[in-house]
Amino acid sequence: MNILSYLKNKLKNNDRNSDSTPAKGAQSKLDELKSYISEQYDTYIPDIPDSPDPPSYERYDYDAPTDQQIEESAKNELAGQYDAYEKSLVKEYDRKAKELDASRTASQKRYEDNLAELKSAYADAAETLGNDSLKRGLARSSIALNNQAAANKAYAQNAADLIAAHSAKIDEIDNELQGLGAELQSALDSFEISQAAKLTQRINELKAEREKNVRSALEYNNSLLEREYEQKLEKRKADNEAYLDELKKREAEKEVGGSLSAEEKSRIEQNIYDKVTELLDSMPFEDARKLFFDDPIFRNSLSDYHYYTLYYKYR
Repeated sequence: MNILSYLKNKLKNNDRNSDSTPAKGAQSKLDELKSYISEQYDTYIPDIPDSPDPPSYERYDYDAPTDQQIEESAKNELAGQYDAYEKSLVKEYDRKAKELDASRTASQKRYEDNLAELKSAYADAAETLGNDSLKRGLARSSIALNNQAAANKAYAQNAADLIAAHSAKIDEIDNELQGLGAELQSALDSFEISQAAKLTQRINELKAEREKNVRSALEYNNSLLEREYEQKLEKRKADNEAYLDELKKREAEKEVGGSLSAEEKSRIEQNIYDKVTELLDSMPFEDARKLFFDDPIFRNSLSDYHYYTLYYKYR
């Protein structure tokens, strides 16, 4: 097997990319190792292509409202409805109350006018009876006294009827006014109950909307993550294909194929192995282990024998 086929098989079977970056000192040594490996094969092995990274997409950051914020929002939405309804009810109550007050005032005036007329009529009747008794010489007679008593009784009865009628009317107005207040409070209580039901419904709607937005944001961000991952895979594939194409080109130009003897190939592999062990031994074991398995340079540049020697050491 020539060097080109050897390296091509390693690349196809051991394409492993690192998701972490070595420490600064280790990275410098790793770069030196890669330069050394490249120098060993001179221009025979092309550099691994490193095309520009695909773009990262801005995630949608949905600031989901809390339950308390949702409740406050729902209350604010319905507050205007309650205020408007209460205002309309109070306005109607005031209108009817003013009508009742006007009726009370009118009733009071009628009562006073009727009472004044009754007093005037009684005075006129008393005067007439007195004059008539004087003319007839009956001023101190029992007939005059009886007539006066009858007039007084009639006045008292008429006044009592007038007062009773007035009191009944005032009571009727007061009862209507009291009923009007109870009707207003009942209407407000009923509306408040209906608003409480609407508030619960609106809170549930806003919570459902929040859950929908959370799911939408998660799905959108996941779709971006998938797109970025697919583009990274495409980049890796394109870089590998470019690398293999360059190897094929150099093989066709006979820059690699058959140009190294088995002895020279063994010497280069040993030199690379020595440099690799020097690098890894200079690092803490866990760091060395992670770097060995994460970076494809080790699998691509070491012979099977040397690679698996280190593989069993760090596995």
